[in-house]
Amino acid sequence: MIEAMRTRILSLILVVSAGAAMLGANDWPEWRGASRDGTSSETGLPEKWSPAGENVAWSKPFGGRSTPVVFGNRVYLQTITTASIATTQERLVALDADTGNVVWERRVNDFHSDVRYDRAAWSSPAVDPATGIIYMFTGAAQLLAFAPDGKVLWDRSLPEEYGAITTHGGRTTSPIVEGDKVILNTLIQNWGPDLGRPGNRYFAFDKRTGQTIWVSSPQARHYDTNYSTPIVADVNGSRLLIVGGTDGVFHALQVNTGKPAWSFEVSKRAILNSVLFRDNTVYLTHGEENIDTTEMGMIAAIDATGSGPLTKTAVKWMTHGFLPSYASPVMDRDRLYTMDNSAILGAFDLKTGKELWTKRLGISSKASPILADGKIYIGTEGGKFYILRPTATGADTLDEDLIGSTSNPEPIVASPAAAGGRIYVTTMAPGEPTAGSAGHLYAIGPKVRPRAAAAAPAATTAPPPSTGAVAQVQIFPFEALLDPGAKQPFILKLYDDKGNLIRTAPASEAQWTLDLLGGTVGADGVYVAPSAGSAGFVKAAVGGVTGLARVRVIPPLPWTLDFEGMKAAPMWWTSNLKGVPNTVDGSGVLIRPRDETVGRRTRFLMGRPEWSNYTVEADVRGTEMRRQRGDVGLINQRYSLVLFGNGQHLEIHPWQAVEPMTVRLDKVTWDVNTWYRMKLRVENRPDGTTLVQGKVWKRDQPEPAKWMIEKVDKIGHKNGSPGIYADGISDVMFDNFKVYKNQ
Repeated sequence: MIEAMRTRILSLILVVSAGAAMLGANDWPEWRGASRDGTSSETGLPEKWSPAGENVAWSKPFGGRSTPVVFGNRVYLQTITTASIATTQERLVALDADTGNVVWERRVNDFHSDVRYDRAAWSSPAVDPATGIIYMFTGAAQLLAFAPDGKVLWDRSLPEEYGAITTHGGRTTSPIVEGDKVILNTLIQNWGPDLGRPGNRYFAFDKRTGQTIWVSSPQARHYDTNYSTPIVADVNGSRLLIVGGTDGVFHALQVNTGKPAWSFEVSKRAILNSVLFRDNTVYLTHGEENIDTTEMGMIAAIDATGSGPLTKTAVKWMTHGFLPSYASPVMDRDRLYTMDNSAILGAFDLKTGKELWTKRLGISSKASPILADGKIYIGTEGGKFYILRPTATGADTLDEDLIGSTSNPEPIVASPAAAGGRIYVTTMAPGEPTAGSAGHLYAIGPKVRPRAAAAAPAATTAPPPSTGAVAQVQIFPFEALLDPGAKQPFILKLYDDKGNLIRTAPASEAQWTLDLLGGTVGADGVYVAPSAGSAGFVKAAVGGVTGLARVRVIPPLPWTLDFEGMKAAPMWWTSNLKGVPNTVDGSGVLIRPRDETVGRRTRFLMGRPEWSNYTVEADVRGTEMRRQRGDVGLINQRYSLVLFGNGQHLEIHPWQAVEPMTVRLDKVTWDVNTWYRMKLRVENRPDGTTLVQGKVWKRDQPEPAKWMIEKVDKIGHKNGSPGIYADGISDVMFDNFKVYKNQ
């Protein structure tokens, strides 16, 4: 998909770049603002308002969990549709900042996701200040780039390309744009010895094309999903990305290469907070269990100039007992401010970590405060929004408003944004979400925004080349998805040990080799794919330093796999390490063995995300272990046909976690240790709907003429990779797998 769109992308970027505004002081282009620390240099911001209309420039009858971002005359909000739960989609809405009028809206289906519809659209979009391009990361781990006029420039399906796993809680990191990169993290279970293990990974994508620059795996474990969004800082000649991990560890990675610089372990739970940085000091917070004390929560200052696993010698000060599990902190010159889980705002001395004062604002809070114009703006889950003026001894309440009613307050989970003389606040619908409930977006401040002077063009001069020795070899793109016989040219970049670019090197400077991968690679750095499916690595060595790129070669349809003589699941499948070929009753089969890991519910995805209008078939067999039976199914064009073991029923899932979208057939009895045949067909129809049809029958019996279960999807998935599905609460088996174009 990326290769096919490259010409269009580059031409659009020329147009976008020509008309893009430069980042101004009154923009808020990412979740935590332009400086990524929740602060703004604006002055004259509101001190008082009322949801009834006082000092409200405009409001819209939709909101959500996401913080809006502001760039130039546009406000961008990531939210969900609300007309019907059965047709829920994530959407990116572009509004005119002056009037609040919707300029355009783009809708995106979620798929292969356990995220509930009311927990989708948690991430905030990010705007590239150099081009005005908007990046959206969905709850289903799909990354999209939009031009300022709403045209899709490119998209990356991380579930289908990297085996991304999105869980019930919906926590989703917000992307950042750093130089030529879009950076984010997500939980994946991909292919190969390097990324096949389930775990949280950090990604850098080329902002122009969407191609992968690097993937980093600094974590040894994974506790839970998170939404810690990175900051970027210059430390001792290295440009570092600093972020909280899903392993209870804060990590510093080199921005250009993803190489780990240092780590600091604090907890056995995922870190949700983002950090602050000043003068080579990282200020970090969390509200979970600590590893060295029975006290919960931590606020600490650590020396950012170390390397490797940091110890207590890196700690400048540390305070326990305050529990900011969700909120990220802000700071002025003297104090750090953050909100704990019980909606208590606390102030801490930046030099010593001493708690200076606290102020109760409610009983529950998840939003992060922002600090602008000497004021703190913060909302609570009880629907209260506060404007406070912090001092050395406390915080004066300038304004306190309830959004909604006492009996039905509108929870505020999103952080505010400050831009153009206004404060932007999003709320959620009160109570249990229902069709039509949406919350609000408020633009608090003057109806006519103050016009800031035109910002000077941002400096675009590249840093001087490093004169250090070559310590890292980077091959771009880091990942390629190819057809048989296709050619992929690679670019070679050389970096020093601190992640600084030395030069872009000619391919002839490297020794090129292949590892586990069919095909050939020449001295010119051009890889030629084999005629059959394959996966593995292209390697380039320069002066004894080796870099690698990952390649999957996807064979064209039709496919037939009987698993005879197979020693391992094909490497060109995601989650391939979860499939174990074996022999059952004298025949080769693929087994998904029972396990209790984070990737227990496994989707083996194996084709190109842009494929459509095809049929998937397979023999399936279940077992019973510990009185439990696993589920088994097929995947076609982002739909799943699942045969439930314990429940003894059959379902079609466009988005498994959203029950009203599911078509269910009860009392579909299937026995253990018995082979059945499953078939799933998906067709995009001329009227714009998508027809999904499934059937199951005993393998030793004739195929029934009629489909057992059908869905006509009005917001259908139009493309997607084929695959198989298994919930490993017991062993499940597959055989005679086929994929072919619809007949």
